[in-house]
Amino acid sequence: MSERKSIPERLGHDFLRALYHTINTVRMYQDNNQLVQNSVLAFTALLNELTASGDISLLLYRSRFHLGGEKLPYRRNAAVVLYNMMEFFSKRGIGSVNFSSASIDASQENIITSIRLFNDAVRYPNHLEWLEQKLQEHHIAWVQVFPRQNEDEMLVDENPEEQKFEKARKNYFLAVESVREVATKVSQGMVGVRRCRRLAQNIVDLVQVDSALMIGMTTIRDYDDYTYTHSVNVTLLATCLGRHIELSDIALEHLTICGLFHDLGKVDVPKEILFKHGELTNGEWDLIKAHPVTGVRKILMLNANPELRSKIILGPFEHHLNVDMTGYPHTMFTDNLSLIGKILHIADVYEAMTHERVYRTNYFAPDAVLKKMWEEAGKSFDRILLKRFIHMMGLYPIGSVVELNDGRIGLVMDYPDENERMRPLVLTLVHDDAGNWQRGESIYLADQAIPEEPGHLNITRVIPPAKLRVNPAEFFLHIK
Repeated sequence: MSERKSIPERLGHDFLRALYHTINTVRMYQDNNQLVQNSVLAFTALLNELTASGDISLLLYRSRFHLGGEKLPYRRNAAVVLYNMMEFFSKRGIGSVNFSSASIDASQENIITSIRLFNDAVRYPNHLEWLEQKLQEHHIAWVQVFPRQNEDEMLVDENPEEQKFEKARKNYFLAVESVREVATKVSQGMVGVRRCRRLAQNIVDLVQVDSALMIGMTTIRDYDDYTYTHSVNVTLLATCLGRHIELSDIALEHLTICGLFHDLGKVDVPKEILFKHGELTNGEWDLIKAHPVTGVRKILMLNANPELRSKIILGPFEHHLNVDMTGYPHTMFTDNLSLIGKILHIADVYEAMTHERVYRTNYFAPDAVLKKMWEEAGKSFDRILLKRFIHMMGLYPIGSVVELNDGRIGLVMDYPDENERMRPLVLTLVHDDAGNWQRGESIYLADQAIPEEPGHLNITRVIPPAKLRVNPAEFFLHIK
């Protein structure tokens, strides 16, 4: 037998995706359904191409798939397929599946039967043994299944996804602590910004790798520490928008630092005013409106070189000014806002309106906030920037809790395709025995090519997380 040639990365991912689609369409529809027929044809064509030079094995090892002995590299737009196929293999105790070159002679009915057996195996005790027996009974010899590797070995994870999540978690909470530290110490004397600059660089790196994850982390709420978590959430939203409009790395770093420090002036506002129930008096409102100017004074007290200070003053000063120059603080020095000021204003308003506070319970669902903000485009917000922000967040913003038309509850996790911002990747949420929400299957709505087909899934509405007692942040902070 001739030596097998290296499998192109694209072919490997296409094959896994075709298998995934076939598994799902066969589970949902009858054999004669056109979607089933099409998915089987696509899968068969790729399978025949891969087995043309001999048998090939699809192996799940240390949370990564290997095809023909080659590890399939991580690709963000293939993440939903990878995660669901890992779960599919794990639930059935499958470690690898071997496809022989004899598959070229398998009929379409034979392939559909084999896929149905794979789907059904999870319903029976001793899943793998049942599957092996049924494949033999149906004389399906072109596919063989093998058990998982040692469980302890499987837990030794080299998956860069988990490393990325861990780094994101770590930097989020380091950022909260850094903002708290600067806010606490800046009034006592000069405070260095070296740590914040390193954090800003890390945040920029994380946003470049996976902006959807960083947007998802802005659903973190901490009522006791709201000022600091708000600052970090605004930072992430602003930096993601900066990346979306393709700012340079150094501009993103300056934008990130501005986000971290944009509310520094609120340190001097008494907490009983910041978190007051009911309307503020005129004097109290004057104290609130003074915080951008107070923040600039504090930034000037930071132990940073003059050039950096000059880059990070204007945005915090402007973050409550509208593009028509209404808002606060009132200024006669300019009639145009800086780019950073416009970005911070959008991020600040969105974050504030989508989060409940102790003094305000009438917060809005993310999609409703975007609609309200668009009504103010050209007056409160820069129209072009806001349009880019809405495109970045998607029709159903990342972090939204949604209901699907089959009644299931889900969480919008990502829009893997930059050109598809209407049908997101949704993580379904299911109740465990204790009534807590747990991760279900991931569904990429854009993969469903025929909207009018029976069984097609779509989003019917967005639900405020508090109504269902869902904490979206939990599902962005952990891989389970």
